[in-house]
Amino acid sequence: MNLKKLLTLLFVFNLFCSVVSGAPAPEVTKKEYREAFLSPALQKDYYKIMMQTVRFFDHQQSAVNLLIESFRGSSTYSYDMFTQAFCTGKEGSLDAQSFTYDGAVAALSFLMAGQATKAERILRVYRQEFYYVKVDAIGLYNSYRTDMPLNRYGGLTPGIDGDRTHLGPTMWVAIAALQYTAVTGDLHYLSLAIDMATWARQLNHYRFADGQKGGVCMGFGWGPDWSQVYSTENNVDYYAVLCLLKEIYSRGDHKVKNIYENKNLTPQAMATEMNGLDRWFKEVVYDPGKNAFHCGYNENGVDTTAALDTISWTIAALGPKKLDDMGINPFLLMNYAEKSFKVFNRIGEQKVEGFDFTNATGRKSPVRVIWIEGTGFQTVTYQLMARYAAKLGLAKKADEYLQKAVKYSDEMEKVSRAAHLIEYALPYVARRLGEKEILTTFNDDWEIPRGNKGQWVASSSSTAWRLFALMGFNPLEFDENNIHYRYFDRPVARGR
Repeated sequence: MNLKKLLTLLFVFNLFCSVVSGAPAPEVTKKEYREAFLSPALQKDYYKIMMQTVRFFDHQQSAVNLLIESFRGSSTYSYDMFTQAFCTGKEGSLDAQSFTYDGAVAALSFLMAGQATKAERILRVYRQEFYYVKVDAIGLYNSYRTDMPLNRYGGLTPGIDGDRTHLGPTMWVAIAALQYTAVTGDLHYLSLAIDMATWARQLNHYRFADGQKGGVCMGFGWGPDWSQVYSTENNVDYYAVLCLLKEIYSRGDHKVKNIYENKNLTPQAMATEMNGLDRWFKEVVYDPGKNAFHCGYNENGVDTTAALDTISWTIAALGPKKLDDMGINPFLLMNYAEKSFKVFNRIGEQKVEGFDFTNATGRKSPVRVIWIEGTGFQTVTYQLMARYAAKLGLAKKADEYLQKAVKYSDEMEKVSRAAHLIEYALPYVARRLGEKEILTTFNDDWEIPRGNKGQWVASSSSTAWRLFALMGFNPLEFDENNIHYRYFDRPVARGR
């Protein structure tokens, strides 16, 4: 039996098992929709890549505590900022680390590939950990160890980020919980998402001169005073959670509404938070001169650093129509992203195109690098903008965005084939760094993972977003036209 027939049989078997077990079928997204954004080669390989992605995350899941390892094959060398020297250990410095955001997108990958039971296992771990009290407060750390079980008090062991508890990673777990709720119709994790939104509401807020609350601070933990740091990207994540929660509530029956009421999360409370965020986005971090969003705000004022996710995720979370209604042109935002972040790298003799984290000013270095994860969510944003342009009757613009979505999925696949990692996973960036080469995401941010002996490093976040791009899936919204949600199929949801 050849490999193609074997893969087909395995896919049919997994489909049968999913149906028998009551889990969602693999075709969560509509085939005709996603195939519009794929080249013929990727249309042909779609199911194979989806299965490879599932197997990759199976490999990445810790047998000790079920968390997802963020990287595979990282260098044994780590840089000590205090001694300003490299030190080495027996294992990869990042190989037993699970960043909470990566765990959330892994859960979403399982969910959208029809493996809801595997997604639920990850959510169950985060639910237990969220309510575990740490330094007199509940929440999730930014990262955890994957090689250590629960401690004697019942909590997970913090990872390389120490005790930092930030808004964005927690909101991504809430996003995964809400997508799980919608796709499966299972309400078991709705309360967790509501509690996470309530946790965010209780954090320090930016205050306008008239007293209205705006953006939410980063959180707490080691480092600067995070209660005075407001991240555009993190607030976009929070906004998405509120949008998803609002939709679940508005389409829910008495049982669903009782869950919200018991948690004291009312439609008015959600609307108040969203209105404050709308104003903060428009009046504080949006730059009409650049047609772009700044990175955030801190005790020194607006942080003008350019960042890809402030464009891509803002469009994906708020939606292009909402931005237009706010007086922010989403087409000009896309132009800014292309002008500022599009870069080329070479892998051997092959030229690859994608998007960087920031621009040369943001890194304070002429070195530019393709961020694979970021290229993935920029591809998803092209898909959204293609739909929006088509609705406006801008056929030429819609086709332009569609072709770019096709192009960048192909570009990510070039990197996947060149790196030849386990299950054709993707690296974090389209460049192999030396074991002692330091390249940061931004000027003062964390170092891009280095591979063991200069090899490629497999990245969970990059691999997840490649799948989302192939599926035409935007985790920051509910897209009923192109994705099947069991929650919205219930009788109470009909006849809107």
